[in-house]
Amino acid sequence: MSTPVKYYHADGANRQVQAVLAMFQYLHGDGIEDSWDDNFKHYKAEIEVARWENCREQGYTLMLRAPWLSGNRLNIAFYEHRNHDGICAIRWEQNTLNSPTIDTLPDGVFENKWEVSYEVKWGEVTKMARWLFKEFEHYWIENTSDKR
Repeated sequence: MSTPVKYYHADGANRQVQAVLAMFQYLHGDGIEDSWDDNFKHYKAEIEVARWENCREQGYTLMLRAPWLSGNRLNIAFYEHRNHDGICAIRWEQNTLNSPTIDTLPDGVFENKWEVSYEVKWGEVTKMARWLFKEFEHYWIENTSDKR
């Protein structure tokens, strides 16, 4: 059965942000190369995704926990800004049982709508996806390089 294209993948996130997620998945491939476990033939770094909902700012949160870290994990929420068409990202470390939300952010992470970790202009989907991938890759390497 076919579906009108405007309803396909309609999960509430902005289309531009959906494109960032798709490009991130493409760049990420099967995993972070540095996390490859040759004994078990899989990537240890498993980045998870959940929806990010902050009123008009609808997007996704990507999360990664390095297996040797007992506490925090890296979380990055990305969305189209409510006052312009740019794509914004908020980066923080926090351990949560469930997917983090705007209500569970630690104090000082996101004090106002202009306080972001990274921002690109409208249409710079690939630029944002590359930044996201590099942040997770760097986090993995920094937190696991001495634990191998």
